[in-house]
Amino acid sequence: CFHCKLNMEEGDPAVYAERAGYDKLWHPGCFVCCTCGELLVDMIYFWKNGNLYCGRHYCDSERPRCAGCDELIFSNEYTLAEGQNWHLKHFCCFDCDCVLAGITYLTVNDKPVCKSCYMKNHAVV
Repeated sequence: CFHCKLNMEEGDPAVYAERAGYDKLWHPGCFVCCTCGELLVDMIYFWKNGNLYCGRHYCDSERPRCAGCDELIFSNEYTLAEGQNWHLKHFCCFDCDCVLAGITYLTVNDKPVCKSCYMKNHAVV
């Protein structure tokens, strides 16, 4: 088995993945996504760099995912803030919803706020 490295016994069911090449085989329970462990038997699978992926994690390896809406970001313009990727319109002030991409912001309780909302709602007077 390509995953668990145990021998396949004669008569055992085996999964062959055409994209991986017919020199590799898996026990049905070992044919899983390398990222999340989702069982891929009877599912669409992806093969990349010697690893099996479910659809979600394969796409995550190709394009960034927005932390705001959990959708893939296909635009070439997006922002990286707070260690995550965001569509430009989804990285917003937690108080007033104004777009924060490219402007100064502060965090309050791990939530981004624009400078004016910080001064109005959170700064010590």
